[in-house]
Amino acid sequence: MAKYSVDYLQRLSDAVERFEVAFERWMDTQVESTFLVSRGLMPTVSVKPGQEAAVVRRLELDVAEAAGAAGRAVAVTGAKIGVEGVGVLDAISNWSLMSSPKALFAPHDVRTTAANVRGRLSAMIDDARASGDTETPAFAPSWFHEVVWNAAAAQWTTRNHRVAVREAA
Repeated sequence: MAKYSVDYLQRLSDAVERFEVAFERWMDTQVESTFLVSRGLMPTVSVKPGQEAAVVRRLELDVAEAAGAAGRAVAVTGAKIGVEGVGVLDAISNWSLMSSPKALFAPHDVRTTAANVRGRLSAMIDDARASGDTETPAFAPSWFHEVVWNAAAAQWTTRNHRVAVREAA
């Protein structure tokens, strides 16, 4: 498995936590829905009545900025969601799709992905500390071309490296 320094993994974890805080602040201005209620046609969030448009826009930009940093953590951990007809997506980087018609994600998906990423990062930090290797430079196999990474991701993240390489080939 690719090795990352404890410092790098901790910075990624901090970025995910900042994303979660910004996301929840924005969600305080939203009415939350599910796929069942939206029937797959409507957005899964909408602005609550009485919210100031300028405040909502500022909070959206805060979430977008935090998602930019947290998206790297998704790439490192491989915690993406398969969306039928679309492919494998990062729910953190694509959080804003919840407010679009035919929303691909619900708030629950974004929260679950963030929690999953934090859990994976925590395990990776523990592994890095246990190995005693705190200075390894950061590298993510998910930086490979999307076709290569999608073929290898499931095996790579479960540490079946030989199978992952074969699948990527």
